[in-house]
Amino acid sequence: MRNRVLIFANPIAGKGRARKLAERIRARLSLERFDVELCFDKPDTMPDSVCTDPAGNLAAIVIGGDGTLRAVATRLLRPDMPPLLVVPMGTANLMGKHLGIKWRDATFGDDVLHVLRRHRIVHLDGATLNGGLFLLMAGVGLDAHVVHELDRIRKGPIGYLSYAIPAAAALQAYDFPPLSVEVDGRHVARDVPGLAFVGNIAEYGTGFPILPHASADDGVLDVCVLPCSTRAETFKLLLLAAAGEHLHAEEVIYLKGKQVRITSSQPVPVQVDGEAAGHTPVEIGLLPMKVPFIVPE
Repeated sequence: MRNRVLIFANPIAGKGRARKLAERIRARLSLERFDVELCFDKPDTMPDSVCTDPAGNLAAIVIGGDGTLRAVATRLLRPDMPPLLVVPMGTANLMGKHLGIKWRDATFGDDVLHVLRRHRIVHLDGATLNGGLFLLMAGVGLDAHVVHELDRIRKGPIGYLSYAIPAAAALQAYDFPPLSVEVDGRHVARDVPGLAFVGNIAEYGTGFPILPHASADDGVLDVCVLPCSTRAETFKLLLLAAAGEHLHAEEVIYLKGKQVRITSSQPVPVQVDGEAAGHTPVEIGLLPMKVPFIVPE
């Protein structure tokens, strides 16, 4: 097994702490004669000489949030891609939570070394949205409008409070345009005002299970359409979702499939893994290959 390790770190994550953690990992692995390559630039700008290795890299360590993870996975995606080891450092960190990854600061370097050597790998489903990769969840509608608004005004790192102003603005301005949803070629919703979610994991960014029956390795995508045309209806459905009861609400649609198409009479915002991702129409498809991750025992 090769001992070359790539470390991708978002330099602004954790107010600069990601860079320090990357240096700590490199120092610890170098003591054990690992060949370590540090990458602080955007993954899509990294040269092929860094991101590819004919003999195979042992792992790619990703320090940052879910957006950084998606960018790295996109850059490395290929059938023989190195498995990804996540060091969560964002706002939601859904993938880190899903994989049960919690690093101890006092023994951080030793713990990373141990997990790399054990090399326990899980393979998770991925998907594409209009050709771009996503690993967790896509949202269409009001939640994506909030993400787009935050993307427009943000400066530097964000936290949960960063969403307060964009959320308030979105609730005032959003007019709930109707959505049409097809799953595996079959119409499941026609011109329904509301929100739509497609993904691989149960939890949404705030922690509640918007896709409660999702499994990250079952070879299908979960789809949920929440019909709502007013702020009051939206609040009610989101409160039900927080309690895990939204699937019992009237006219809520939930099913699984491999191909999803969402259209609308006017452009509706879309978010992928918590980042702005354009507007409808969208074509979502299950990725033919699974994405490998290294996880603790």
